[in-house]
Amino acid sequence: MSDNRKNNDNYDLGDILDSAIQFGTQVGSSVLGSIAEALEQAGDAMTRATAQPDSFSAWKRRLEQKWRGGGQAVGATLTAVGWTFVGCFGIAALVLGILTAVGAGPLGLTAEEFMAIPILTAVFTPVTLGFLFMAVVGMKKLSYFSRLRKLLRAANDWTCDLPTLARKAQIKQEKAYETVTKAVANGDFPNAAISDDYRTLYLDDSLCPAHSPTPQPAPAQTLTDGEQFNRDGVDFLNYLKICRGKLGPEADAEIAKMQKTCASILGFVHNHPEQRPRVRRFREYYLPTTRKLLDTAQGLGESDTANAAEIRRDITAILHTLNEAYTKLYDTLLQDVSMDVSTEIDTLEAMLRQDGLTHDFDADFKAK
Repeated sequence: MSDNRKNNDNYDLGDILDSAIQFGTQVGSSVLGSIAEALEQAGDAMTRATAQPDSFSAWKRRLEQKWRGGGQAVGATLTAVGWTFVGCFGIAALVLGILTAVGAGPLGLTAEEFMAIPILTAVFTPVTLGFLFMAVVGMKKLSYFSRLRKLLRAANDWTCDLPTLARKAQIKQEKAYETVTKAVANGDFPNAAISDDYRTLYLDDSLCPAHSPTPQPAPAQTLTDGEQFNRDGVDFLNYLKICRGKLGPEADAEIAKMQKTCASILGFVHNHPEQRPRVRRFREYYLPTTRKLLDTAQGLGESDTANAAEIRRDITAILHTLNEAYTKLYDTLLQDVSMDVSTEIDTLEAMLRQDGLTHDFDADFKAK
């Protein structure tokens, strides 16, 4: 009986050990399986996150951080170092210049001792100018990245209308175009492209219809001065046509009058190319300035603030003044040609009478 109890104890202990081992194996397998499943799910999530396109706002934040640690930091360093040393060397150069003007006598120095002062002045002055140039470069760089940040923050999508973007960023259109073009060329807007008409910015060049990173410039074409004048004139007249209906009835009336007067001037010069030098200022200054003013008026959009109304009123007033000036210019051109025509007619009539090729109708009428 003692042996049977001993055998039963051994059997129970063995069963307990087997059960414990089996249970531990099941638990281990379950835990390992759960861990493996969790890792697999995490891997799938990371893969999906990688495969999803980057959000526009996250891209903007990363790009702005890149600018802050790159070009913007360089600009700040150049500005700080430049102005610091401009102050140091500039003051030294100024003091040495004053001492040089005073001379050795009042300073109680010998000629040999005094000689070092003008030499140091000659050294410190160009050094000061060099650091001044560094400071100016740094300030321009800071200004450039400041405009870039404004444009980036004003962008709401990968595709941006440049005039609208400039208006939202409160930057002049010409300056915005210049900044964006430089950013695309330098890679500050990575993988960006500009449309061929320079009106649309694609912050992702794959969205550009041509799929080209940068617009290809048109091949250079050599034009004569007369051909260029005619092209500029046609462009300006077309621009005036586009402006009509956008700035109010008073401005429209002035623009319509300007379109008619400028067309007369351009047509006259086309028929009398020898008069082209007389309209050089009209061509090179007045027309581009007129266009710039109209761009400014259109850039206000539909804003009805007091400042916007005042700007529109001032631009409409200057359009009236320009119309009077253009009308006077056209009359002046006609007067000069009228005098030439009168002279030619008088000469022609004299030669006809001399050659007996005219008929005296008055004498015939009196004879009857």
